[in-house]
Amino acid sequence: MIDSFLYEYLRGNKKLIRYMNEGKLSRSDFYPLAIAQLELLKQADPKNPSYVSCQAEFYHLDGHLRRAGELYRQVLEMEPPMELKEKEKRWIQKFCPLLLTTSKECFPLRDVVAIHHPTSPLIGYHLFWEDDYDFPDDCEPSDHEAIWIQYDPEREEVVKVMCWFHSRIIESEFAVKEAHNNRQRAIIRVEWGKHGSLLCGWESMRDPLTGIPLRKWLRKNYEQVKSGGRMPAHPLKKFWPAGFDGTFEEYTDFSVPVDPREWLREKPLMFKTQWANAALFTQALHYNFHPKMEWPNRAHRALRGS
Repeated sequence: MIDSFLYEYLRGNKKLIRYMNEGKLSRSDFYPLAIAQLELLKQADPKNPSYVSCQAEFYHLDGHLRRAGELYRQVLEMEPPMELKEKEKRWIQKFCPLLLTTSKECFPLRDVVAIHHPTSPLIGYHLFWEDDYDFPDDCEPSDHEAIWIQYDPEREEVVKVMCWFHSRIIESEFAVKEAHNNRQRAIIRVEWGKHGSLLCGWESMRDPLTGIPLRKWLRKNYEQVKSGGRMPAHPLKKFWPAGFDGTFEEYTDFSVPVDPREWLREKPLMFKTQWANAALFTQALHYNFHPKMEWPNRAHRALRGS
């Protein structure tokens, strides 16, 4: 009998995925189911911190911040953050990317948190802008973006540059070469108001999921924010610009440098842990943020279906 139930359960999960992709179910509809599934997985494998971390993230996404905090703390009790070595602190500073915004950027950079992977030469730089122009209603007084720098510890050179671009992870060999020509510091172009991160060569890059050219994607974003973006009548937006006031060329003129290294020097929020969201929530920030994929391989596994 249980075999029949499990078979039907698998079929039901496939239907749920299809309904979500078709827009018949929202993400928030899915969160309670994910939380319940993870509770069972925790019961079956109570020493596995990944289940606790994932459940914390879903509680976080669903707005249950106190419960999320309890679970994030539990994750770090199971696997405490490691102490950064002096050379790792130096590498965090050395490989810290440089940002280029437009001259009309409306939100300042609020915080920068650097998280070194516990076993790999990989650093995540988590950027928190004051807000996201398209999401005044998300109860998250910040816009969380992420950049990952993989480096060669022997040669002390950047070997891969990856960043978060509107729920995608993009990478570019041109960005690596640009970092080599900029004292091992990658240069990240930052979209106005929405803070999508772009790499050297973005003009000829395509979205890895849909194949849409990034230039076309930005053109669509430009047209939207020019007319007030999502929820233009939201009360919070009365304190924000009415829209992007400029041409598309100005929207893609990334010419104003912002150096996250200055934030790290003034407030050295630097950690060494696999559990980035747990560290951000419990040890780095005092305001709510949107949890993102902690490391690129997690997103890559999801794309491969493994």
